[in-house]
Amino acid sequence: MIKVNPLSASSGNVYVLFGFEAIQARPNLDPYTSTLRTNDETMQVFTSDVHLKHHVRRGIKAFAAAESLIPHPETAVFYEKEDDAGNARDFTLRLKQVRDAAGIKDSDPKDALHYCLDLPLFGYVHAIKSENFNVTNAANTLFRPSTFHACEIYSLGRNNAFPTLKDGAVQESAGSATVDSLEYGFFLALWEINLNMLRVNAEHHQLIDWQKVGAAGWLEILINGMWKAYTSDRYPSFTQRSQFAQFVVGWQPTGDVSYANPAELFDKLEQKKLTAHHEALTALNTVLPDFLRGWGCTPAQRFAVQTAANCPLTCLG
Repeated sequence: MIKVNPLSASSGNVYVLFGFEAIQARPNLDPYTSTLRTNDETMQVFTSDVHLKHHVRRGIKAFAAAESLIPHPETAVFYEKEDDAGNARDFTLRLKQVRDAAGIKDSDPKDALHYCLDLPLFGYVHAIKSENFNVTNAANTLFRPSTFHACEIYSLGRNNAFPTLKDGAVQESAGSATVDSLEYGFFLALWEINLNMLRVNAEHHQLIDWQKVGAAGWLEILINGMWKAYTSDRYPSFTQRSQFAQFVVGWQPTGDVSYANPAELFDKLEQKKLTAHHEALTALNTVLPDFLRGWGCTPAQRFAVQTAANCPLTCLG
């Protein structure tokens, strides 16, 4: 479990930088073209914030179950649009399931917010007639999660179907396709968490006592959920497998910050295309220290640091 140290202030913004690798994977496809999301000029691969939040939610559920954070982890995450059997469920049905699991008799419009773990962090729209309201998200990715380097993308032919035969001769192979595969990519995702909004969203939570855990407790839920989603609780599918958490660092700046996009580290690289883990670590140890300092991330301001066993980033200590 990644522990979060007490914060030096209860208001303002804190930041979390998450680094993860994708190896021979298709981490986030464009829904219209079913291809990797790529910057055609730099050959950097990027993902959507929704994609990352989807995985964090999955990790939060796993973390809640592992640490016994709440009595009914099956409803720890509100935004699960299908049940374990693949059956669709709408907003009203999911809200009913949350209320039933908690044994709520006198329902309140904000029950989902007060009994689930993802909504105080990511917000939501309560879309029920006569009860419509919005909950502003407290945790956001500032920029699209992206590789900080150029990538190699391979085109792979696939055929999972039986051929079509005519008079004993092969005519065609139905189901053949060509897909693109990211050979290697080291992604950086920068989160900004507004402590004021987090308090507003979470201070009346019925299962996580704000008075006891405060913002640090909710940051632990976010960071550990993210880490689990890319370590012990990864998806096995071709589009999601072979993605591995490498490091996470959280800090609370005390002065002005640079607001630099992690993807812009590309401009500082001497070798733009990286194809292996050791190349990425060498590059990060060169360019990451100045980036973190620009964002006000010094050892004194850090509240959480975690690196994978194979990720000796000297710049993180």
